[in-house]
Amino acid sequence: MAHNPRHNPVLAVVGVGPGIGESVSRHFASKGFSVALIARTESKLRSIQESIRAQHGIHSAKFYVTDVRSESSVIATFSAIKSDLGAVKVLVYNAGSRRLRPRTLIETPTTEFEDFVKINMLGAYYASKAVLPDMLEGASGTIIFTGATASIRGSPGLGGFSPGKFGLRALAQIIAREFQAKGIHAVHVLVDGPVESDIIGSVVTKRWERDGEGEKVQEKDRYLMQPADLAALYWYLHEQPRSTWTQELDVRAQREGIFSKL
Repeated sequence: MAHNPRHNPVLAVVGVGPGIGESVSRHFASKGFSVALIARTESKLRSIQESIRAQHGIHSAKFYVTDVRSESSVIATFSAIKSDLGAVKVLVYNAGSRRLRPRTLIETPTTEFEDFVKINMLGAYYASKAVLPDMLEGASGTIIFTGATASIRGSPGLGGFSPGKFGLRALAQIIAREFQAKGIHAVHVLVDGPVESDIIGSVVTKRWERDGEGEKVQEKDRYLMQPADLAALYWYLHEQPRSTWTQELDVRAQREGIFSKL
């Protein structure tokens, strides 16, 4: 474990990018974790890694380029993480993929549907299988899945997105029912509404300005979930005492309607 000489606890974040993944990584690093940053784009991962290291030290983060659609890629990554950093104590599966412009089911290519299901659900299955044996051996571990409104309701135009998110929610329930008594805390976070990011924040802000609602820009946290606040919530879930474990938590910005897309 040359990259974690102090034997810090290890967090693996699958789906690291500007938004929830990066903020969760930063938050846990600030709490003394060594963070494995996992995504497909090396340039993005390298930038986030160097930024976290600059703030929290050389051993606070290490990136792993991974295609979560491939079980062999996921297995290889988690084998490398164990060798480099040690056994994973916390897994956050934040990878997700959808179309920005809706498509009917008939219009959705089979390859796109399959890719979305692999990214939104199968990758979580691969990652969970990779970390659960060590967690069970230590009788301790946290697995957090980032869900969405689409986890509980299929909507027109999201035929390629909702099935994987439905499955992700079921997977979280299965892990809890099979392994909670053995010390594994599995949580599904239902993120009900938009989260501020480079893409969402920019699109929404431009729409507000176009529609003459510029005052909303000054109070974004009422309308858009803030990644840093979600990261603090993920930490809270990890730190929950075992007498009061949450299995599913829904969360939204103050001005967002409950289960807004139902």
